Amino acid sequence: MDEEANRPIKALLTMDDIVTALNRGQEGSVTALAEEIDRPRSVVHDYLSTLRQLGYVVKDDSGTYELSLRVLELGGRVRKNVSLYEVAKPEVRRLAEKSSGELVTLSVEQNGMCVALDVVQGEQSISYDFTDGTHFHMHSSGVGKAMLAHYSDERVTEILDKHGLPARTKNTITDRDELEDEFEQIRKSGLSFDREEYRMGMTTFSTAIEDSAGTVLGGLSVTGPVHRLEEPEVEEELTSELLSTVNIIELNYSAR
Repeated sequence: MDEEANRPIKALLTMDDIVTALNRGQEGSVTALAEEIDRPRSVVHDYLSTLRQLGYVVKDDSGTYELSLRVLELGGRVRKNVSLYEVAKPEVRRLAEKSSGELVTLSVEQNGMCVALDVVQGEQSISYDFTDGTHFHMHSSGVGKAMLAHYSDERVTEILDKHGLPARTKNTITDRDELEDEFEQIRKSGLSFDREEYRMGMTTFSTAIEDSAGTVLGGLSVTGPVHRLEEPEVEEELTSELLSTVNIIELNYSAR
């Protein structure tokens, strides 16, 4: 669980509010951001000016601010330091090529949330609001449930107590007992399914990635339209490819 700061620095909290608003695509004018985070325009302007000086935001001719590519640079460096990413990267791309243009995502858990570490979207796949670095609740996704199913009861309780079980769609599981029942099925089959729980019209096949000691490193998923992925032949083929890919990743990870 995250440790709460004894005396959090308010300036950093305000900066985080601004950066988070910009990352959500919030209209980046000083006035709009001030309204969004409920701070005076003068304060927000000072923060944006400082962030611009440091290279974390840019300002266009209309006076609108947005996050700069320096954020991508820092994120890219952090991701390269995650050994699972480097090991899995070639296999994620091979799976994407084999899966007829579906969305393939390598995810990890950080601070009780899923983080999309590597997202490969085929040219023929349906546009999906998922990019590298996307954070999402674990219980509302196939890959999150796959990881949770292999966590200790204490860790699961810690995560769910902290983040809750918000409904992303009408199909999202929001009952802990129901979620526990699904964990049992995941442990038996090795597979986790998201049946329109994250986004209506889309389904996901997922499985956890573990090291040789059985510690969960992350998870891999294939996502596509319900009408296509739930055809029996397609489901059987994709789940087989998914499990085979994860097996290769786990072997390569252990052989480092």
